Amino acid sequence: MGNFALEGFKYLYKSEEKDEVLLDLEDWFSNKGRVPFHDYFDNTTVSTLILNNLDAHAAFVGGDPVISQYDICYAMLDTMFIREHTRSKDAKLIIEYGASNDYIQKHFLNILAELKPESEYIKENDDRKSDMVVLNGVGECTDPEVAVKNAYETLKDGGVLFAMCIGQTPLKQEIERAFPNEKKYLLAPDCVIWKVRK
Repeated sequence: MGNFALEGFKYLYKSEEKDEVLLDLEDWFSNKGRVPFHDYFDNTTVSTLILNNLDAHAAFVGGDPVISQYDICYAMLDTMFIREHTRSKDAKLIIEYGASNDYIQKHFLNILAELKPESEYIKENDDRKSDMVVLNGVGECTDPEVAVKNAYETLKDGGVLFAMCIGQTPLKQEIERAFPNEKKYLLAPDCVIWKVRK
């Protein structure tokens, strides 16, 4: 099991194996997004975007202690999502599969509003190939096998799939079956995040 932390100017996933840099705020040249890594003239920064998302999440869930114990998972997923968007100037089509709630969608729409408002975030497939796919395992998914299959088939070559699951759910089991060799990020208490590049 690991942890998510900000040390100096680096967002890290810290585990017993090694520390992995998820986002380096000193890597100026890689940032092609609209939100700066550092504060100039009281602008919104990547860090304030992550913190603002956590505040919005707390308001959305109404301070539910069961859900708020996963705040660190959402912050890490937000950071990984932001990193993908700072690497390219292009707008992206993002499609979400899985649970029908809006927990992850609200986070990502807040980020896109600041970082890349011309990007499109939709639920399920409309027959277009997507740059990014999100598998929402924060809640019940009615057909996990179909969700994982459609998510991967929808993804363009070179695209990225993000998945987050809380608890021992059928969707988590299906993701582990479909992507046995992909890196997964284990966070307390029972949250897992995957990043799969096609």
